[in-house]
Amino acid sequence: MTGVLVFLGVAGIGGVAQLVDGSLGMGFGVFSASLMVATGFAPAVAVATVNAAKIVTGLASGLSHWGLGNVRRDWLLPLAVSGVAGGFLGGYLLTSISSATAKPLVSVLLLVMGLLIVWRALRWRVPCAVEAQGEKCKQCPRGKWQLLAENAKGNSKAKLGALGFVAALINGLTGAYGPVATSGVLLLEKGQPRHAIGTVNMAEFFVAVTVAATILFRMGLGQFPIGLVLALAIGGIIVAPLAAYVCRGLSPKALAFMVGSLLIALNVRVVGLLLA
Repeated sequence: MTGVLVFLGVAGIGGVAQLVDGSLGMGFGVFSASLMVATGFAPAVAVATVNAAKIVTGLASGLSHWGLGNVRRDWLLPLAVSGVAGGFLGGYLLTSISSATAKPLVSVLLLVMGLLIVWRALRWRVPCAVEAQGEKCKQCPRGKWQLLAENAKGNSKAKLGALGFVAALINGLTGAYGPVATSGVLLLEKGQPRHAIGTVNMAEFFVAVTVAATILFRMGLGQFPIGLVLALAIGGIIVAPLAAYVCRGLSPKALAFMVGSLLIALNVRVVGLLLA
């Protein structure tokens, strides 16, 4: 009976984590990996388990976003290709060295990104879907805000590729992909936040496959908790379509503000402890 309750509890955690991740583009890996490490799992086991679960949840979430038009194909390819390389390197390093020293630096980076995104959401005008394609919107008010959407394709694929590599590298070390990738795309591109979130969710599938395979190849299956992966995956699959729908329904400005606020909430405590 205890095993059943644990399975249901972890499935609930996977559902909540996927609701956050699918609607805000981040949170599944951070939430799940943190819980596993807190309950005594080694970091490599936690990251491998989370990424194995994200193979299923990432595919379900990515396809849901694809069906709702939240995925930008021109962003997906550079993020996914570079993410495979970064994920392999991150998984290899995690099984070779300790990731404890990297966590404070990542927390500082995510906190800064969160502050920048919140500032952007409050001060700048987030373009509507028409403007994000580089066209003028007849229904939008003119002259009140600076138009930032000259063209949604304004940044080169090389920048997205570099971002995808770094985000996947950090994912391989900590299990956190969305906070770096989603916030980075929001800062680099001028498209709608739902496009950044949907594209990152789709790219995360390819990264998760690479990280999980790398760690498991080096670590072996003996230390791998299959039941926990199934619980996380089942909970995430059930919630993934709802998360994609929530993402589509929220206003772009509110969504960007929520993404930044989540980053701040996740990392301000760690940074505070470092400065204390």
